[in-house]
Amino acid sequence: MRARVHVALMAMVVVTVSSFCINAQDAAQQDKAAIEKAVLETYDRITEAAEKVDPDALFSYVLDNDKGCLISDGKLIMTRPEALQNHRNNCGGLASVDYIMDKKLVTVLSPDTAMMAVEGRYEAATHDGQTFGSPVAQTVVFVLRDGQWKVLHSHTSRPMGNR
Repeated sequence: MRARVHVALMAMVVVTVSSFCINAQDAAQQDKAAIEKAVLETYDRITEAAEKVDPDALFSYVLDNDKGCLISDGKLIMTRPEALQNHRNNCGGLASVDYIMDKKLVTVLSPDTAMMAVEGRYEAATHDGQTFGSPVAQTVVFVLRDGQWKVLHSHTSRPMGNR
């Protein structure tokens, strides 16, 4: 009799623990999906600012970082102010930019850190009517600060044969 009671109690414990683990996994998946969605939405707002050729709006999403804020086509730019000035210099003659990003993949690293890998193409036009474009790839590290997803580091490259 005692053995049956013991087996029954063990079975209840196993079922309870299993149920808790399944619910915890479901909650973790929901949290992960919410983070992915929030990061994608932030990236879309960043893209909108870039397409408006508005460096200040674009860099409002970038955190101060003196350990390598940005890498662009092999050039390491250490700080946010340097990266902002570099961006201003590069887009000063642009009238418009359109980004067509075919792949946007988010990897959640922790509840407050995510990495995004992006691949696509951009098309740009200058104020004097010249147009150009190129394939582009990015890796962006996002961190959650004060309830907002911000860019800690971004690495952008264009394939060598397409410059």
